[in-house]
Amino acid sequence: MILTLRIDKIEPGNYRAQVLDGREELGEFGATGIAAAIRQCAGQQMPDLSGYHVWYEHVCAGTIPMSNMRIDPDGIAQRLMSLHGSVRG
Repeated sequence: MILTLRIDKIEPGNYRAQVLDGREELGEFGATGIAAAIRQCAGQQMPDLSGYHVWYEHVCAGTIPMSNMRIDPDGIAQRLMSLHGSVRG
């Protein structure tokens, strides 16, 4: 199973993360940053969960396997920030 993690910036240091299965919202939580939201999702223990489509506002880093989310949440966050900046710029 692959879920969607959608992260939106409310203000600096305050992010909202939603976990979705298609259009159905499975949960919502607050995080201090993009990497923190990724880390929190990577810590979930669901046997059939293989990864997430990871979004930051209007850009997507792609489908990220759980192993990558556990190993490199900061790198994924940096890639999302870079994509976000290049789309806006």
